[in-house]
Amino acid sequence: MGVDIYGRKTDWKGERPEIDWNEDHTEEAKDEFFKLLHEFEENNPGYYFRSNWWGWRPIVMLSEIAAANEGLEIDFKYWGSNDGSGLETQEQCNKLADAIEKLIATDGGFVEDFDTLYVNMGSWTNSQGGFVDEAIKEELNKTLPEGRVAFTGIVHDEGVFYPSHSADKRHIDNFIEFLRDCNGFTIW
Repeated sequence: MGVDIYGRKTDWKGERPEIDWNEDHTEEAKDEFFKLLHEFEENNPGYYFRSNWWGWRPIVMLSEIAAANEGLEIDFKYWGSNDGSGLETQEQCNKLADAIEKLIATDGGFVEDFDTLYVNMGSWTNSQGGFVDEAIKEELNKTLPEGRVAFTGIVHDEGVFYPSHSADKRHIDNFIEFLRDCNGFTIW
C-alpha cells in the first residue's frame, strides 16, 4: 500500500494507454500495456508519482521542513492520507521543489542516487530488512529519537539497524521532477 499522486496538468505528450481490466488479456497484452504506460509516464514526469508509505512519509517530512525554512504556506495536514489533498498550482509546486532542492543541498553528503534519508518514526529494521524486537527498538529510539533524521544505520551491540521509513535521493529527485511538471497534484 502507498500513495498514488496525480498531476493536475491536462496537456500530456502522447495519449495514456488504456486497458479494460474487466476483460481477459494475454500476458503479452498486459506486458505491452505496462510497457506503453511506463513510456507515457517517462515522457510526462508530472503525470504520476508513486510511493509506498515507508518512502512517502520521509518525503512529506522533508517537504514540511523545506517549506517552513522558506516561509511557504502549505497545508500538509492531509498529505498522510489518500483523500485527494495536494497542491493547487504549478507556482506552489515550483516553490516547494526549489525549497526541497535547497534543503538537500545544504548537507553536501546527499548527492548520489542511492544516498538515503532515514527518518525515525518508531519502526526499525535490521540489515536484512526484518523488524527488530521491542527491547532493541527502545534502545535505538534513545540513540535516534523519533522524528530525527539519519543518513546511515545505527550501530548497536546486536548489529546495524535502520529506521524503517526512508527515501533515497533518486526517489526524492523523482518527486522534485514530478513537482516541476504537474501543475498541482492530488494524493490518492
